[in-house]
Amino acid sequence: MAPPIEFGTVWRCVGIHRRYGNELPLWLCDEPTTAFRDAYKRARGMLVGVGYSWTDRGHDQPRLVACWWDIGVTVDVAALRAEVDRVVAEAASEREAKARREEERHVLDVAQTEIAAPPIRSALRTLLAERPWTLGRALTEARDLAAAESWTSWGLRSAERYLDNAAGNIRRAEERLGRPAPALWFARAADPAVRVAALEACQHLSSLDTDWAADRNSIGWSQATCWTGHVLSEREALDQGEAAHALALLQGHRLQLADELNVRLFGEAPKRRRRAKPDAPAGALLV
Repeated sequence: MAPPIEFGTVWRCVGIHRRYGNELPLWLCDEPTTAFRDAYKRARGMLVGVGYSWTDRGHDQPRLVACWWDIGVTVDVAALRAEVDRVVAEAASEREAKARREEERHVLDVAQTEIAAPPIRSALRTLLAERPWTLGRALTEARDLAAAESWTSWGLRSAERYLDNAAGNIRRAEERLGRPAPALWFARAADPAVRVAALEACQHLSSLDTDWAADRNSIGWSQATCWTGHVLSEREALDQGEAAHALALLQGHRLQLADELNVRLFGEAPKRRRRAKPDAPAGALLV
């Protein structure tokens, strides 16, 4: 005997299993429908009375599975179906009403948000166009948000957070540049030619830094130097203190700079590891 109501899904018999001391045929439903869940929630007593339930028997799933036990009772299928149809329809009606209310709230939210959104959207788009590096790992999300035709209040709060975080990144970089620079680099930055080279090097690294230190790929600035490096690269010229800070940052990125630029900055080119020839014996160097 199969389950009296299928609930629009597939049931399979998995043999005889023990339930409350009795050996009974067990049917399982691996994918219970919304109709079954609604009916079980709203007419549980009736369904349990004719054998429907959830079980850990007859399967190896790490969860309970919808089931029907053939408990041997006579089922008034018509009455059962009528009650199931009633509670399922009731649940569907409540979901539709809830969906309408949520849509109405969404429409109102969008309308109210659009009153405050234009200046925030404009500021975010300007930031994306002119200083995308300030957004760091939030860049993709910020771009998607700026491209959206309309915002909810959540989108507005997100945009404000992106702008605040960007401003904080810039502020922290400026604060770092306002601190006394290391004496060694400050002395070297007294040379105008070194200051010019430092700005050139900063701008070069910023041009390479297309991921804004999101990936550890040894290209562009690092996470520790990103914000300050980009702030320096935006300067038209560096004073002695700024150039000294630039030198302190650049020393960790010397291998990304040309030898000629390293000589102008530090007085010498860094030692570079030579690559082994592809077809050379192990330990051979490319010369």
